[in-house]
Amino acid sequence: QVKVALEVVEAALSQALSNGVPVRNQVMEYKADPMRSPLANCGIPALAPAGKKATELLIQGLVGKVDQDSAEVAAAVLCLMLGGLDEAHNLITPHSWSAPTTFGGLPKLRSTASREAKYCHVIVHRMEGENLGEFGSGFNNSNYWLGQAFYHSGGMSEHPIFPHLRRDVEDFVGDCHDARCLLRTMGPKWEPKLFNNLCEDALLTEDPELLEFCKKVPTRELQLLFEHIMTAGEESQT
Repeated sequence: QVKVALEVVEAALSQALSNGVPVRNQVMEYKADPMRSPLANCGIPALAPAGKKATELLIQGLVGKVDQDSAEVAAAVLCLMLGGLDEAHNLITPHSWSAPTTFGGLPKLRSTASREAKYCHVIVHRMEGENLGEFGSGFNNSNYWLGQAFYHSGGMSEHPIFPHLRRDVEDFVGDCHDARCLLRTMGPKWEPKLFNNLCEDALLTEDPELLEFCKKVPTRELQLLFEHIMTAGEESQT
């Protein structure tokens, strides 16, 4: 079973990096076991049961490498790569919300992965997009979590992966005018609020070049975030 879990983790990473992570406008169910999860049809048979069975398998493939808290949040990142918004949300909510929920269960008030769980919250609700969820639209909720997840210095958001992400996205711009304007506005630092706004514009305009840019960015963002969580989780065990 452990071997299967490890193989599933590798398959999830490989598939996400191969196929990319498109900008989404996805309705969420806010249930412990969602009925319409994209994990059921993600192309990885072991994750087809979706819901708790899928997340437990992913956690099992990670927990030998990092602590339990980091494994759960890293599993949430893998779910986001594959479109499992509800599964990701169920995993991160106890690490980032101080009250119990029907979908996430009891809070983990001393979580070692609280900050990364809050970052995942930003991405979950960005992918929820224009749909109404817990507290208004997904984009509005994502913007709330921006203030919870990141340190702010001089009005700019900060996170350990941001410098690397900001450098990498330069290679994704191509001929996309809106993407180039975004980076010019950001300057040398990555500002996730501006990227949220760009994703909202991409869904509205359906411009192919902009949609492609908004696909490449979260693909790299989630890869970097996964690596960061795993590295931090490994260090916490030593």
